[in-house]
Formats: sequence, C-alpha cells, structure tokens
Amino acid sequence: MKWFAYMLVLGCLWLPAQDRPVELDIYSGQPVRLYNIAVPDFKSMPGAEDYRDAVRVINEVVRADLRNSGMFRVLGKDRLNLIRSPHDGPLIFEDWGSIEAAHLAVGRVLREGDQMKVEIRLFEIASKQAILAKAVTGKPKLARKIAHTVSDYILTHLFNSKFATSKIVYTKRRRSTVDPSRTLDELYIMDYDGYNELPITRGGLVFSPDAKRVGRDIMLIYGAFQNAFTMNATYTLQLKPSLASRPRPLLEDPSRRAQSPSISPDGRKVAFSIAKDGNSDIWVMNLDGSDAVQLTRHPGIDTNPSWAPGGRSLLFTSDRTGTPQIYRMDADGLNRVLITTQNSFNDSAKWNPRYDYMAYVSRFENDFDIFIMNLQTRENYRVTEKSGSNEEPHWSPDGEQLCFTSNRSGTWQIYAINRNGTNLRRITSTGNNREPVWIE
Repeated sequence: MKWFAYMLVLGCLWLPAQDRPVELDIYSGQPVRLYNIAVPDFKSMPGAEDYRDAVRVINEVVRADLRNSGMFRVLGKDRLNLIRSPHDGPLIFEDWGSIEAAHLAVGRVLREGDQMKVEIRLFEIASKQAILAKAVTGKPKLARKIAHTVSDYILTHLFNSKFATSKIVYTKRRRSTVDPSRTLDELYIMDYDGYNELPITRGGLVFSPDAKRVGRDIMLIYGAFQNAFTMNATYTLQLKPSLASRPRPLLEDPSRRAQSPSISPDGRKVAFSIAKDGNSDIWVMNLDGSDAVQLTRHPGIDTNPSWAPGGRSLLFTSDRTGTPQIYRMDADGLNRVLITTQNSFNDSAKWNPRYDYMAYVSRFENDFDIFIMNLQTRENYRVTEKSGSNEEPHWSPDGEQLCFTSNRSGTWQIYAINRNGTNLRRITSTGNNREPVWIE
C-alpha cells in the first residue's frame, strides 16, 4: 500500500445462461449484458502459409482483448462451427444472426514483401453492413503487437475507446545478482496482459512510480533510494523524460524526502508529498522544477495525491482526523473536502480518467480491499472481497478496467478486473510485483 511515509455497459443480445455463468454488475446487481461478437480464425492467404505461428497468436490475442474489454462476449467455436466460414463464400447475415452474433470480425493475413499484412473487416449483423476495414503491417515476430492494434481498431470504432495496446509500469522485487542476501525493487514495463516484460531500472531500490505517455515515448517519475543499504540512505524523486533517458533528480535539494508522485493530465506538473520533521504535506510544481507550491500545511500526514481528469482537483490521503481518509481539494490547495467517512482506513485513491468515480483501498472486516466510489452520489461498491490483501488500484486508460495488487496467491501479483466487477484475471505470476501504473 502507498501509505509509505509512515506506514461498465451497453444493451445487446443476451445468450443462454448455460454458455457462461451469469456475472452481476456491482453497481446495479443486474446481469452484465455484452455485445456478442464472432471472431473466426484469421485466414492465411497464398504466400503467407509460413506465418502459421503468427496467425495462431493473432487469433488468440484478438479474442482475449475483446473479451477483456468488458464490452464483448466472444462466441465460442462450438457456435462458429455451425456456420460456414466467412472465408468460404459470401456472407449470409441471417446465419450469423441465428447464432446471436451482433458483430462479425473477419481477418486475413497476407505477405507483402518481407512484411506480414493483417487485414480486418468488421460487420454489423443487424444492418448487414461492413462498418470497419483496416490493415496493419509488420514483422511476424510482432504478431502480439499487431493483434492488439487490430483489437483497438474495433474498440475505437464501436466505443471510441481503446486499451489493447496499453502498457503497465510496475515495481518488481528480485534478488541482487551481486549480493544474493539483498533484495532489489526495480521498475519494469509490460503489455497490459503481462507479456513482453522489460526492465527499466537496474540495481536499486525504487518505489511509488507514476508514468505518462508523451508522444511515442513514456515519461516516468518515481521514488528512489540514494546510498541504499548504508547508514546514509535517503530517498527522493527521479525523473526519466523517456524510457531510454538517464534519470535525474526532480528536486534540487536531495535532503527533501519526496514520494508519491502524480503527473498532471497535461503532463506539465507533478503533485507529490514531502516528509520533513515527522510530517508529510502535498506539493505541486512544474516538471522543470519551477513554481513549487505547498498545498497542505497540517501536522497530520498528507500523501498520495491523484489528479482529476481535467487537472482542476486532487484527491489525497490524510490522517488529520486520526485515521487515514481520502480528501479532495482544488489544484491550488483550496476547498478541501472529506470524501470517505466509512471504515477506519482509506487510502490510495485514483480518479477514473473518464467517469466521476474513484478507486481506493479500504480496510473492511480486517481485510484490505478495492472499492469504487461514485463521487457524485458517494455510493460505494466493493470490488474485491475476502481474497488476501488487495491494494494499489490504478485505472486503465479507457477507464473501464482496474489493475491492482494482491497477495491472495502467497506472493504479491498484479491482477485486473473490469469496472463493473467482472472478469477478474491474474496478470503476473512470478516474483513479487507491485505498484502498477496503467498507461496508454
């Protein structure tokens, strides 16, 4: 948990219950209704036969992306086998309607020089119309990336949102190769589904990261210990303007113990907390180090700021009432309002990027669980329950999913769940992985 200083959908056709257990929306308590989509195997065209492995990956990834979106129910092969393949003749829309498909995605793979070209067409069954036609070209070894791009084309066209090409930045704990008696916490990045894991930092102790897509690169700010494993150890914030750039201190004074950075939506400012003389307060400044402003001045601990989507407000955690609770204030520090009043420990608030909701951690019945609050009505919804300790929520870029960490398996791993409380899935499986940040 980040108390470090001291401590979704649209109406659609409904499928028979025996095809899948009924899942309930945490907001309404009603069965979740999804768009039914048929995704037959992509067809390898003449000359592309040796792309067989890449095509298999594309089939698997596109179906998984659409399923994970929380918008679709991907029809199984038992249903698809009842209908003639769309690659074997003209489409008969009535046949696809008979298996209750609302949409049909038809893909094929071609060779284009030394590149693999993947084409996708999306059909709306009710109107009997093709509503999308796109193509992606790349090396066969990039099959997963190409498949994610195809999925985002479909999601963008139908819902004006996407997530399949997104990334997750997180901290991983591992043994030092120099001194196996020591453990290191390092930054890693991976695809949203856990594939293509790559290290960002090496050989240190880092914590509390935040990240933001800037053009085609990713900017990172994170806490890092200086002189780790010594009596002179201290920590401060580091800025990496891009993944390949060298980190530099965000604050000129290294004695200022800063943590919990949160990059503003426009990428120009950062909010963070500074601990001094046993107290912690919220600050904000420009990323170039100018115009540092202290927003809170209270003997209690104020930490873990999180920006509103428009950048006009901040959520933060404070124990000024005696226990950690979540507050909201204007971006200039004015108009502070207590948000949480239930349960004695509430922390790690994250504002949804599209909806007026926040996800946060609350201690309830001696468990740490993820809750979602409607910030307009103040209604709470419990997302996780009685499965270990569940902490550190972070929204997907489209606001439809949450990732979080849990020790329910015996080690700390990253999980994801849809905003409506369905489709829980485990993202990581080895080591101990924490503090996920989901970015475009």
